[in-house]
Amino acid sequence: MLKLFETGWNYSQDGPGNRLILHLQGCNFACPWCSNPEGRSAKGELFIRPELLPEEACSHGAVSEGDLDREICRECRDRECLHRNRNRGIRFTAREYSLPDLVAMAVDSKPLFFDGGGVTLTGGEATLQFEGVKALLSELKKAGIHTALETNGSHPRLEELLPRTDLLIFDLKHWDFSLAREVLKNRGAHVLENLRKVSEIGGDILLRVTVIPGFNSSFADMEQFADLIASLPRRENRRVELLYYHSYGREKWEAIGREYRGPDEMVGESEKSQYREIFASRGLNIINT
Repeated sequence: MLKLFETGWNYSQDGPGNRLILHLQGCNFACPWCSNPEGRSAKGELFIRPELLPEEACSHGAVSEGDLDREICRECRDRECLHRNRNRGIRFTAREYSLPDLVAMAVDSKPLFFDGGGVTLTGGEATLQFEGVKALLSELKKAGIHTALETNGSHPRLEELLPRTDLLIFDLKHWDFSLAREVLKNRGAHVLENLRKVSEIGGDILLRVTVIPGFNSSFADMEQFADLIASLPRRENRRVELLYYHSYGREKWEAIGREYRGPDEMVGESEKSQYREIFASRGLNIINT
């Protein structure tokens, strides 16, 4: 069984063509700017839409004028709001899927995989459900479906997934995890080791750097990122994408009852242009998806 918090579609943003995106529950990083905070907890989250949440959903008095008293929820065992009193205003994010069900979902979707599309596993951090992900990727490959895996690169057995993965999307949070530890709540022990290892092995790899103001956005940071990526083996086969911080996930943080702590500022167009010049000066292939 695999736990997912969302399934959906997009075109070319998380791999080529039209793709079925499977968001797996749970993450081992705690990025305060996360755009999918409902996927961070391995157990799942109560996610509310206040305008659609009726008071009669809870007989314990946890709902009042669209607000949810989560202290009452923590003591609740029957979760009647999700079962007996089902409504559109509240849901539990973690949903279990069997391997055959996910494979069937992908196979049934084959007619929609135009322009080289397929299935992308993302998160959360998909590799936390390692054995299930490994099995799913294997079955998708057997079915002739293009596979992509988006990962923060931290799993110590990441290389085992490469033969089953047509495209690896490696999200590189920082060039020095000793500096990032307090923000990410994780020391990223295997990330840089895995980055070099997967580069040596080869294959289709997209390296993504999400530029976060105040975290990794200085010109010195960009120089360090560019030098790191330029030093990797087989760099001529690597593509690099710079993604820029946005606060689109703010409402989701509110929906799971947590405080959003992403930065207030955004990266300016002038800075973006200079960042690209830094990477281009190392001969790196910068793309936009």
